[in-house]
Amino acid sequence: MNKWTKLVIAVILMAPLFNGYAFAKDKEFEDVKYPRIYSLVVDRFMNGNNDNNKMIKNNDKSENLPLGGDFQGIKSKLDYIHDMGFNTVHISPVFSHEQNDFLGYKVNNYDEIDKVLGGEKAFKSLIKEVHKKDMKIIVDMPTTYTDTFKQSVNGDLNSVQKSYFKNDKFIDLKNNENQGIYKSKVKKFIDQYEVDGISMNIVQDGIDAQAFLPEGIDTYGIINKDGIDAKNFKHLSTDKKRTALQDAFKTVNTNIPSYKEDGEVLLADTWFTERFTKHAADENMFPGTRIKQLMTYMWGYKGPIMMNYGTEIAVNGSNIETINQLQNFRTDKEVIDYLEKISDTFKQYQELFEGEVKVLPHNKGTNVFYYDTNTIDYILNVNDSSNSKKVTLTDKVIEKNKMLSGLILGDNIKKKNNQYDLITDREESELYAVINERGLNNSYFIAAILVVLLFGLFIFLVSRRSKRQRNKS
Repeated sequence: MNKWTKLVIAVILMAPLFNGYAFAKDKEFEDVKYPRIYSLVVDRFMNGNNDNNKMIKNNDKSENLPLGGDFQGIKSKLDYIHDMGFNTVHISPVFSHEQNDFLGYKVNNYDEIDKVLGGEKAFKSLIKEVHKKDMKIIVDMPTTYTDTFKQSVNGDLNSVQKSYFKNDKFIDLKNNENQGIYKSKVKKFIDQYEVDGISMNIVQDGIDAQAFLPEGIDTYGIINKDGIDAKNFKHLSTDKKRTALQDAFKTVNTNIPSYKEDGEVLLADTWFTERFTKHAADENMFPGTRIKQLMTYMWGYKGPIMMNYGTEIAVNGSNIETINQLQNFRTDKEVIDYLEKISDTFKQYQELFEGEVKVLPHNKGTNVFYYDTNTIDYILNVNDSSNSKKVTLTDKVIEKNKMLSGLILGDNIKKKNNQYDLITDREESELYAVINERGLNNSYFIAAILVVLLFGLFIFLVSRRSKRQRNKS
């Protein structure tokens, strides 16, 4: 190989260096400051240790009995959870409970970690690994009555909860003595295991978290039935808002709610409600698309969001057993790949959460959110209709000499006739950055032309060299 051939090859290999975007390595972005919560039932998620299954009786005979999931199983799948964009793991109750109870609410002892789930040592190991990955862990606190407490009440339950709890009694959290006992147990649990917060599926109307939960911890109240009120949880999820999200995204051409900035938790289903996928299937809609639209909308929220495990593989269910199925990690990855993409996008451009969110004019089946920040502004355009939609914005909304750079689909929009036309296909969403208008990327253009020319020169030189060798022979 002569010196000219070597030079051409070297220049071809170096050409991409002229373009700052070519062959760039994937970047690990910081998590957003708002909780992005993956909610899972310990027994139904992953079996990591068969030894603790020996205590389970008839675990393969019925769906309403334990199946062997444990803390070790969750620990082995933390990367899986984090790669989808979640920075917080929310798990079902961990306390000693009846052996035939797979959800963990039929508590025997609030002072002991359940051995079937892995025991205290495995629980501590899980927490340590969660924190090592800069994630947080939230544990659901039952309010099931035991002899430790003074007074019980009947639960205010929905139909799914009734099928599970049947005639079980609950701790009366309006009783002063019970409040003191419960607060002491929660504080001991938080201090001993260093969990980052607790949640509660609320089954008693009119309770005040300040009276029975210690200060200084993150608290999440989850209401599964309309008509129940609670106060002084740091974050509250209402049945009304959950139902509104289900109704909005289970099908197309509906009203998409605007965001509130009150710390409310956005979620579409819980361990005690029908799966979001069921509602989409009942509408004869493709669940994967419905889930992608829902989660894009939720990621744009400046507050906590919670996704029930298995949503990424479109788990469907309407009773307590099918709602909480055994997780299947071998299903089509389309939704999982999408979740990874949108979470990376929102993490990369998370300055959008620093400003005010405005709702722009939109039609039924769509919503357009404008994120007004001190640096770069953003627009989230959600088209959840059955048709392609055009949203027209004028320079009254967007500053002069700006363009819109699509961050999910790559749809770049420049001003034309003094307006910007945002066009999305049916059931499609795009996040735009409002950036300074730019022309052709000159460095990329020059590098591309240089590669083509030099490659042509390389072929010419190789061909001529080969011809000379043939003539000599």
